[in-house]
Amino acid sequence: MKQVFVAGNPLVKEDSLALKVAKELGKELGGVEFKAIDSLAEIGEIPDNLCIIDVAEGIEKVEVIRDLGKLQELKLVSLHDFDLGTELLLYKKIGKIRNVAIIAIPLGYDLGKAVEETTELIKSSLP
Repeated sequence: MKQVFVAGNPLVKEDSLALKVAKELGKELGGVEFKAIDSLAEIGEIPDNLCIIDVAEGIEKVEVIRDLGKLQELKLVSLHDFDLGTELLLYKKIGKIRNVAIIAIPLGYDLGKAVEETTELIKSSLP
């Protein structure tokens, strides 16, 4: 079963969209397990092909980010005061992450569009 980790805070409107998308996707996509996380430390052993859904500022549509260098251009919203981008870069630097795909959803995006676009990305481009 493919695992997709979801960053976000259900109590903060701008930070809960990825969680809402994952809830909808859980109903539509069999064979994919969506797991909410507050930190990469919760994952335990990082899979070879890490996939995370999060909300980001600075993008126009849902997109897959594989180059962690691009995270410095974007602002991933979740994980409270600790930035997911910083945590991912740290894990990459110490060799804990090999391949990562971040499905970034624009901040304030329409839920229906986010579900539709994320579904297509998961079906078409993720290992």
